[in-house]
Amino acid sequence: MRYFVGFLLAIGLIIGVFILILRGFTHHSAVPQNQINLLDYTNSQTVVQLSVDGPVNADQNHEGYQITVGRDSSSIEVMQGYQGSVTQQKTYPNNAAAYGNFLRALQLFNFTKGNPSTALSDDRGVCPTGDRYVFSILSGGQTVQRYWTTSCGGGSFQGKSATIRNLFQQQIPDFNTLTQNLNL
Repeated sequence: MRYFVGFLLAIGLIIGVFILILRGFTHHSAVPQNQINLLDYTNSQTVVQLSVDGPVNADQNHEGYQITVGRDSSSIEVMQGYQGSVTQQKTYPNNAAAYGNFLRALQLFNFTKGNPSTALSDDRGVCPTGDRYVFSILSGGQTVQRYWTTSCGGGSFQGKSATIRNLFQQQIPDFNTLTQNLNL
């Protein structure tokens, strides 16, 4: 009888361990990949931003631009030098419906997907002969998210970079005219 009870306890222990292992794997995979739901920001002052920084070169030749899209406006700043001196700036009106559609499109192409590792936080000098792309969410003067990638590959951003850059460019009606002289 003692052996029989010991046998049942051993079987119960094995089943319990098996259940815990399966539950652990199931719980781990249930964590959503996109922690931030962009649609939560549709009616807020939160903005999303794309910054494009050109190759590492002389300060006088260094160029880039930044597109900021919010509920009430979209804007572009064309910059020169590493200190970001604005050479052109233009702002366009926006509204909550347009912003909501834009945020939904960004969500579908994984704008919020990235590797938050601090080891990947510094993009300076990476891909020195190419371009660097920084994807940010800003709310109340705070950076909610900042991921980056380059034209060389790599970085912390894991979304669809080319599609998302195109979506940002489409928010600026005369994007091509404003950026035609940039060597990016």
